[in-house]
Amino acid sequence: MGRVQGRSRMYSIIERLHLGRVVLLLLLAGVCPVFGQMIGARAAAGGTTIKPRIATYADSSNPPAAMPNPQTGIALTDFPASKVNESFPAWLHFGGEYRIRPEQHTAYSFTPANNDGFVLSRLRLDLTITPTTWFEAFVQAQDSEPLGIAPGHITASVKDVFDLRQAYVQFQNGEKGWFSFRVGRQELRYGQERLVGVSDWTNAPRVFDGFRLVVGTNRNHVDLFSASVVVNNPVAFDNHAGGMNFHGAYGSFSSLVPKARVEPYVFWKALPLVRSEGGTAGNENLWTYGFHWTGKLPLNFDYTIEAAKQSGNYSSDAIAAWAGYANFGYSIPNLRFHPRFLAQYDYASGDGRLKDGKAGTFDQLYPSNHGVFGLVDLFGWRNIVQARAGVEVKPAKHLSVTADFRGLFLATGRDSLYNSAGSVLVKTPSTGALHRDVGVEPDVFAKYDLRENFTVGAGYGYLFAGRFLTENSPGSPASIVYTFATYKF
Repeated sequence: MGRVQGRSRMYSIIERLHLGRVVLLLLLAGVCPVFGQMIGARAAAGGTTIKPRIATYADSSNPPAAMPNPQTGIALTDFPASKVNESFPAWLHFGGEYRIRPEQHTAYSFTPANNDGFVLSRLRLDLTITPTTWFEAFVQAQDSEPLGIAPGHITASVKDVFDLRQAYVQFQNGEKGWFSFRVGRQELRYGQERLVGVSDWTNAPRVFDGFRLVVGTNRNHVDLFSASVVVNNPVAFDNHAGGMNFHGAYGSFSSLVPKARVEPYVFWKALPLVRSEGGTAGNENLWTYGFHWTGKLPLNFDYTIEAAKQSGNYSSDAIAAWAGYANFGYSIPNLRFHPRFLAQYDYASGDGRLKDGKAGTFDQLYPSNHGVFGLVDLFGWRNIVQARAGVEVKPAKHLSVTADFRGLFLATGRDSLYNSAGSVLVKTPSTGALHRDVGVEPDVFAKYDLRENFTVGAGYGYLFAGRFLTENSPGSPASIVYTFATYKF
């Protein structure tokens, strides 16, 4: 008993140390930008001029430095990060990010009173080396900690003790050249990240080990990659499975259709060992063909459409699946709060006949699923239908608020309900589900940019369980409430 109590006291001390670090970083987040502006004002009054390091990048793998404050002409991150950078040569740049997010969840596994509240803490530190215009190296470390979480709710998506997140070198023919080649641990983000993304909402987001070649310009280019997803280990060094098993070509063209960007793609996932519906061992060759198309129409209308078809083999089973979604928006910029109304429809196929030698459940690959099927973040793009309506408003210059309402259903009652990671969440009876309605969910969330490098926000979502959940699970409604603060330095 004494040993257990001692261990409990030790965990309590550790958590207090973590919380102390959180408080310190939040104080820096609020105070340091003020110091930065004071230094900038002093420079504008005739003091020493501090020049911010401004850079542009093709994606968020290497975030740009903060833009200058228009009133003072100095970057809002000048203290403390740029103070460190002043002591470095011009080709060496230090930066980072800290995010804290308290969350309260109810009804894990749709079980009444199975609730949990905790704080997610994520710290990133990065270093960029650019000795020439044709070479760049980037290293990023990350520490992801869940504070106060129940042990049974700890997963690799919330905990990853101080680890290497990114480390790559990139060769390019100048900052605005027509090609770049990147090798190492890196992010892959395409379209709206429905199929390939980093899932940045999670406390320990996804990265890939591999190669990436980009040929073309910002307006028209093609990405070619060969990679393997890195598997997060909460207490050991993260690594990927042997060999490169995910490959693709992703085009992005802004000159084909006026006021639109068309993005055709093909992905190939090759796994050495899977089991068919009948239990036969074999390999997987999954081919995904599709396009992502977004653009603007006259009279303040906008749209986004994506569709994907899958074929290949899953051991001895033939793959035949597809998915798509369409989002249409209408903005009224001259009206107070600048509202944008939206309507959306999503579909992903399920397997209508089990053990028939065909795999019909759509594979969502490696997506960023936060908010796609509700803020409660329970569902993935597999065997699902969604109808969504919402409105976005801007009550103040740097404040945005979004309210959504969605209905969720199974695409087929013969297949199961899948979670945001693509695994079975609620299994369907062998005889099939009596009803396919999963539930309805209203959501509301807000984001406010206090400064260009300091953002806060909050959200609330509540899932009313439909008949499929009440008939095949404990059936309790589920909810989430959260707040967050992100500070980039």
